[in-house]
Amino acid sequence: MKLSEYAKHLLLAPNLEDKLLSPSKHWEEESNLKSLRIEKPERNQLLQFSDKKVKIPRLEHLNLESNRGLTLHHFANHELMAIELFAWAILAFPHASKSIRNGWVKTIEEEQTHLKMYIKRMNDFGVQFGDLPLNYIFWKQLGQFNSIESFSAVMSLSFEGANLDYSQVYAKVFSYFGDKETSEIMVYIFEDEIKHVKRGVRAFEKSVPSEKNSWEHYLSLIQFPFTPRRAKGYLYIPETRFLAGLDSKFVQHLAEYEDEYTGRVNLESIKKFDLGRELMRKNRLDSHSRQV
Repeated sequence: MKLSEYAKHLLLAPNLEDKLLSPSKHWEEESNLKSLRIEKPERNQLLQFSDKKVKIPRLEHLNLESNRGLTLHHFANHELMAIELFAWAILAFPHASKSIRNGWVKTIEEEQTHLKMYIKRMNDFGVQFGDLPLNYIFWKQLGQFNSIESFSAVMSLSFEGANLDYSQVYAKVFSYFGDKETSEIMVYIFEDEIKHVKRGVRAFEKSVPSEKNSWEHYLSLIQFPFTPRRAKGYLYIPETRFLAGLDSKFVQHLAEYEDEYTGRVNLESIKKFDLGRELMRKNRLDSHSRQV
């Protein structure tokens, strides 16, 4: 199978099991390297995009298993969109370097693992994938993906960057409520997200012009109403960005960033938990830090 054929399969096959097909270890040589930009993925009726807004349960309500299931459903939706959009990038940017393409394939494989983990655990809580409306916030950014760098700025530095914060917050809150299994899933995903953001940083940093710093370049690659607010979670944890290879000025600018939406984020839920500053970690990231 060619890599482009695999990417088309992930985008155009309608069923969830189709989207979970693992990538090959070896690809046939490509003969046609034309850019292909697919506007929308094929999905069966259960997986259709919805404009209906569904609020994620508040942190203090995660003592209830049903709310944990709903929360994981929210996260699983993000994983499915990520699988599709990294496949989209493979088709849209066929002349990307081999290292970048390989990084996208690894990310797809890891996102597939995350999706399976979320689905298995949410099923334990009585929630099936597709029980709730599926938003398409990632796919709404399609018009911004004009280059590998802009794709990396939005998908890796922003959406996956924010997940560095979210995965830590939820790992700690699940642990607070005695749910070790779900907490460990979030830590596992956190460690993979470090690699995902790092891959995006590598693609992004090569294009920073000499007259700009990385933060200025990042701002030039994203389009309003998308703002850096999307690049951090309820609770910003700078150390995670250093682990992903972002420079100190970028990390500081992101910490200081506020916009008209910032005040709408309700931090009261977080204040009820003494989350501390120490990251929840496993040794897996350290032992595989070179395999990103």
